[in-house]
Formats: sequence, C-alpha cells, structure tokens
Amino acid sequence: MVCPACGHPTKTLETRRSEGGAAVRRRRSCPGCGERFTTFERREALTVRKRGGRRQPFDRAKLLAGLVRACHKRDVDPRELEAIVAEVERQGRRDGGEIGAERIGLLCLQGLETLDRGAFLQFAGTLPEPIPADLENPRNYGASEGAVSVRSEEDAARSIPTGAKERARGDS
Repeated sequence: MVCPACGHPTKTLETRRSEGGAAVRRRRSCPGCGERFTTFERREALTVRKRGGRRQPFDRAKLLAGLVRACHKRDVDPRELEAIVAEVERQGRRDGGEIGAERIGLLCLQGLETLDRGAFLQFAGTLPEPIPADLENPRNYGASEGAVSVRSEEDAARSIPTGAKERARGDS
C-alpha cells in the first residue's frame, strides 16, 4: 500500500482481526515521510440474485434457519448445517461475490443429501423449482426433464379430508 500523504510504499507495523473477525486492521508507517495510519480490510458483502432479477444481501442467519427447520426433529448435528452455510458462502465468494438463489438451493440440497434423507426431502419441498424424479442425484436439481414437484404431491395428499379416502374406496 502507498502512503496517502506522500505516495511512498508503506510498512505494516501491526495486523489484527477486528469486528469479530469480519475485518483486518493494519497499523502502517511510511518510511518516506514518517506518517502513521490505520487501514481496515473487509470482504465485500455477498449478494443473492433472486429469480426475478432482484438482488439482496446474503443473510447467513436466514439460510441457517431454513436448514434448521428442514432438520426439525431429525438427528443432524448443527455444526454440519453450519458447514453447509459456509460452503454456500465459499462458493458465492468464488463466483465473484454474487450467487443465485437457485444455486443456494442446490448447494443446500447437496449438503443435506449426505446428512439426512428426510431433511433433504423437507428442504426440497420448500423450493419453488421441482426436484429431479430420481432424487438420488440433486446435482440435476432444476432440470425440467423428468422433474416432479414433491411439494404439490404432499399438498395434494394433505388436502384430502379425513374419511374421504375411505369413502372413495368404498370402505364406509
């Protein structure tokens, strides 16, 4: 880094993490003019690109809450859910700081598939896109060919009133 006063290259005197690890604070000195100053280095905030083209800041807590809801009453370690969220963030930063909502869903499905099948299906049912018919390969998530909507099948099963199934079969 160059000195803001004279333009000479500076020396770093001290480096610390600050703001809970979200930033790096560096104390610098210029050998040319003797000026001392502090710089803060922060990563750019991750942005989520929604289906309609709208963009919003990535909310780690919101994604983690969705994963926790999908794993409700399931034997899933919360640290594994944190790892899924960390992977989503890592992929978003690798892709230039912006990640599509569909890609977030795919990455979560891939992580949940290895953890718990029930949590995988629960999370898949919340997504607006249908999931692949084979369900064993979430890498094909979003492919329109052969896709089924788990959500619509579950909703249809729940919408049948109790007793109506038996009357339809003639069990009454």
